[in-house]
Formats: sequence, structure tokens, C-alpha cells
Amino acid sequence: MTADTMPVDDVVGNALVPISGLLRLLLPTSAVGFAIKGLDGRYRLANPTIEELLCRPGEHLAGRSEDELVPPPTCSLLAECDRQILAGETSASAWVELGHSGQRRHCAWLKMAILAPDRTLQAIASLVEPAIPQQASAAIQETLRRLQDANRDLQQMVVELEQVASTDRLTGAWNRRRIEEGVQSEMERMVRYGHPLCLLLIDVDHFKPINDQHGHAVGDAVLQRLVALLQAALRKVDSLGRWGGEEFLVLCPNTARATAAAAAERLRQEVADAHFATVGRVSVSIGVAECAAGESWQEWFARADAALYRAKNGGRNQVQVAPEVACHANGKDYVAADFVQLVWRSAYECGNEIVDHGHRQLFADANRLLSAILADQPADEIGTIVDRLLSDVVAHFREEEAVFTAAGFPAAGEHVLLHQALTAEAHRLLDHYRGGTRAAGDVFQFLAYEVVTKHLLGADRLFFDFLRPPATAMNPGSEVGPLASPDARR
Repeated sequence: MTADTMPVDDVVGNALVPISGLLRLLLPTSAVGFAIKGLDGRYRLANPTIEELLCRPGEHLAGRSEDELVPPPTCSLLAECDRQILAGETSASAWVELGHSGQRRHCAWLKMAILAPDRTLQAIASLVEPAIPQQASAAIQETLRRLQDANRDLQQMVVELEQVASTDRLTGAWNRRRIEEGVQSEMERMVRYGHPLCLLLIDVDHFKPINDQHGHAVGDAVLQRLVALLQAALRKVDSLGRWGGEEFLVLCPNTARATAAAAAERLRQEVADAHFATVGRVSVSIGVAECAAGESWQEWFARADAALYRAKNGGRNQVQVAPEVACHANGKDYVAADFVQLVWRSAYECGNEIVDHGHRQLFADANRLLSAILADQPADEIGTIVDRLLSDVVAHFREEEAVFTAAGFPAAGEHVLLHQALTAEAHRLLDHYRGGTRAAGDVFQFLAYEVVTKHLLGADRLFFDFLRPPATAMNPGSEVGPLASPDARR
């Protein structure tokens, strides 16, 4: 097999590619013997010059090791050169006598490291040149220079090939393969050193309409501009990759959840403030998750994806953080909790005292449950709080249904069905909790997020306007109530 036909992977894995400098040394006309061996000690390819020096007529060097080719004293000299290279030297040399059939030749043997872009040793190259002692210094220096030039070309090409293989062609961000390699490496570092590790999952809001209205070329330009904005705002240690379509992923090593959440909010704001050619404004939704001890990549990603889903479902152009996962000794139970307790604000009020009172009560119940979980209270005490919260949810739903039905809310039937589905899911989850198959954190996550936060502050707002007096019956600039009749105003 010649150098022109030998597959790249058969030479030195991903580090060696056929470049002009090396090919010249492999040509039959080369006066210098040249060969490359892997770290297993066996040669992968060689030119005829070195085969003539080391092998019997008709034999080839590929697949053979030096202890099969040269006498023990010479093998010891070459092994010492290998040891120097394995210890970190870029080259090593020795004077040896070679030859078969009674013909002996004094040769300068130069060995040189072939390095990958990350400076790890991939293979060892040998140059062997017959010479007389007076020429030794000049011969070694010249062959060393030639191989150094070839090795520089080699490493540059490896870098370029690696960039092509690991980056997304459109945006220049990491591609999915490179992301997964980075994730594996960082998760191993997290286990080894105990450093926190976070993931940001970023999705462009309303991206399909951009493609539909302006064409895919404009959509591609939006993604390119987005990546440029994100890369400029990220730290050097962070890694940005395109996960697929308009979804991107940022790997944040040595970063805790609160820091990652702040970074995500900064990225969201950078994008929201930027101008995009043709389309103007663009926003992103971001899910954040910190990797938990013992968690798999699939589990970690699923939590970030769920947080992203909440951000999209909650109105987009926002950051949502996945609940913290604190592993217990048995490794099966966990506690999920948001950063802070739920805080009631006047902006949440609809003006109807029955509805507002029920909402405030559920906020208080959810906070009571969170405090009990974080205080590690006994399971029966937590169960009592859960029962109270669920009872208050059911009672509130009934009172609320009576209010919005009487107010003429046109989607009253659909909203009642939504209440029924939430109640059924809550009862199912509570049964699993009592049976020991779900944790208290799961119950809190559902009741506090799906019922109290998402439903009360989301779906319920659809009927708020029907509970308020008509706009024409109020004077926006006055503190008085309904307007008096025209006669009275006179």
C-alpha cells in the first residue's frame, strides 16, 4: 500500500493527513528514509529508502516493530529516543549501524513527535539518512528542519479539519457532535473536582414566521447575527453550540445555578435590545439547569428543556430556571424548589374579592409546603400540608367557576374542564406520593408551578376583564366611581 492510497485513519488516527511535505519524504526517489509508527510501537507506513535499510528484499516495514528489525544494541538506542519523546521532547536522535546481507551503513536516525492540536502525542516519525560522522551535525539539522516544517503544516491542517468537523457550517458555533463531546468532558470534570456545571438552552421566539414571511436566507442571517451576539456576551470558558434549527446550547463550566440564571438574563436582554436586519426585533426564550450529582446527560438536558418549555409557554422572551435537585443518600428521592417563595403582588389582582382571596390563600399554602420541604419536616406533616393545599385548590376552583360563569365569560366551559384536569392530576400525584413512588418535591413542583403560578397567573387572566366594570362606565382620570348621567354632569 502506498502513501497515496493508505487511509488517513490507518496512519495516526485523526492527527495525520496527507500533505505535500510528508509525501515528498515518502516518494521512492527520496534520499532520506522516512516512516511513521503508532504509539503501539508498530510502523504504519514507510518509504522504500528506509525499507531498504531495515528490511530484507521483498519485505515491508508496515506492521513491524523495531525489535524485529534491528539488533538489541541498536534497539536500545532507538528505545531511548522514544522515551525522550514520550517524556515531552519534540525530537531525539542517535547514530546507528544498519544493513542486511553483510552490508553495513552508518546512519543518522532522527525521531520526532507528531502532535495533535491539543499537544498530545499521536505518533512518532523517523528519518534515517546515511552519512559519515563529519556530516552528522549538518545532516541531522537539515532533516530536523524538514520534518519540523512538515509537522507545522500537519498541525495546521489538523486544526482546520477539526474546525470543519466540529462547527456548524452556517453559524460557526459548535455543532451537535462537538457539544456532546464537550458535555462529556465537563461532566467528568464536575465529578472529579466537584465544580458546578450549568446548561443554557436557547430558542428563538417565533422563528418560523420569520422564514415564512422573509425567506430562509433572512432566517439564516438572523441565526448568524444571534450567534455573533451570544458569543460576544459569553465568557471565554463558556461554549456555544447549535443544537438544531433555531435552538442553541451554552455549556457553562464552574458555574452555579444563580450565576447561570443571571448570565441567561443578560443574554436575553442583549438579544432583545439588538436590531436584526429586515426583521427588526428578535427575542429568545432560555431554560437553565444545573447538573446534579449522579445525573445523566439525558436527565440534565430534559430539565433544561422543561425550563425552556415553561419560558415559551409563559409568554416567551424570558428565562426560566429548572428546579434544584438535591440528592439524598438513597439516590432516589429529591427535593425540588424554586429560588424564592411565591410573592403575592397587587398586579395579580383581578378586582373580584372572592377570586383574589382564593389566589392569595393558594400562594400562602404553596409557601407553607415549600418551607416544610426545605426544613425536612416528617412525611406525615408534609402530607397534611399537601392535603390542605389540594383542598383549598378544589374549593377555590368551585368558587371561581361560579364567579366567571355569572360574569358571562364565553370560555367558561373550557376553563371548567381545565380545572378538572388539574384537579385529577393533583389527586393522581398525591396518590403516588402517599405510595412512596413520588417525592414531596414533585408535589410542590406541580401545585406551586402548574396550578398556583402558571394557571392562576396565566390562564385565569383570560376572564379577568369580564369581572371588571366596562371601560365606558369608568372615568380613567378620576377617583369617583361610575359616571353620573348626562344630566347630573351638567
